[in-house]
Amino acid sequence: MSNISSNDLIDDVAPGDIVAVDRDNETLAAKVVHKETVDDGFLITFEAPDAQTFEVRYPAGTRITRSLESKWESGQSPTPHKPV
Repeated sequence: MSNISSNDLIDDVAPGDIVAVDRDNETLAAKVVHKETVDDGFLITFEAPDAQTFEVRYPAGTRITRSLESKWESGQSPTPHKPV
């Protein structure tokens, strides 16, 4: 992950973001695939580096670590990315 922010709220993530997720006793960088609002927060569907998907439920206001440049680095970004 590049340009990392460890002070973001789960409330602000969107599909395409890369987020640090604790899974199976390790922290991995996973892509947000879907975000659903639930009673007390959010149900996030992630795609792991091995292409498997999994869900994690977060209370609203949870602090997370994410890559601020993740969408810009993606070939699917609607905005052309030209490194300076």
